[in-house]
Amino acid sequence: MEYPSNVKLLLLQILLRRQQTLAHQDKSLELTELLREPIVDKEALQQFQSHKLVRMYCSELCAVSTRTLKSLVSELFQIGIPVQAETPHDPVTLITLAEYYYSQRIEEIESQQMPELRQHMLHHLES
Repeated sequence: MEYPSNVKLLLLQILLRRQQTLAHQDKSLELTELLREPIVDKEALQQFQSHKLVRMYCSELCAVSTRTLKSLVSELFQIGIPVQAETPHDPVTLITLAEYYYSQRIEEIESQQMPELRQHMLHHLES
C-alpha cells in the first residue's frame, strides 16, 4: 500500500470510530473482535472519501468502492507492524496499527517537514 502515512492513519481512525459506533448500536457485536476484523461499510467509505485530507493527498481514493477499501484495510493488516516480529503473540488491531502509523507520521514531520519549513522560513526572512 503506497499511500502517505497520514492517509493510512486517517483510514484507521475512521474505521476505529465506526467500529465503536457499530458496537454501541448492535450489542451482539464485540468491540474486541471488530478491532481485529473491522467491518468496512458504506458509512466508513463515505467518511473516508469525503475527507479533505484524502482529496488533497490521494484524490484517486475518492472514487474507490467498498470492496477496494476492504482490500486496502486487509493489506494494512497483512503488512502489520514491523516491530511485531519481536512480539508476534500480540494481535494486530486497529489500535496497534493506528499507534504505529501515528508514530511514523510524527517521525516524518520531525525529520522531513519541520526542517523544510525552517529552511523555507529562513529563506523567506532573508529575502
